[in-house]
Amino acid sequence: MSEIETKLAAVEAERLDVHVAANHERFKNIDQSIARVESQLEKNHTSIKDDIGELKKVMVWASSTLFGTMLIALLTSVFKVI
Repeated sequence: MSEIETKLAAVEAERLDVHVAANHERFKNIDQSIARVESQLEKNHTSIKDDIGELKKVMVWASSTLFGTMLIALLTSVFKVI
């Protein structure tokens, strides 16, 4: 603990109004920190949701391409077109 924190703790122990004011500032800083974290989590959630949507599109495209290729290979081998 620094010297300032030690002095503040001593004053807080003696005076309730100082203790209340100091805690008010502490809790305000904690609330601001939590708000920043929540904001960042929302941004990350939105980004991940968008990325998953794009990944689904790629998976559908790849699956349909693979299915089409396999269907063409099957039809070619059955009907001996080539």
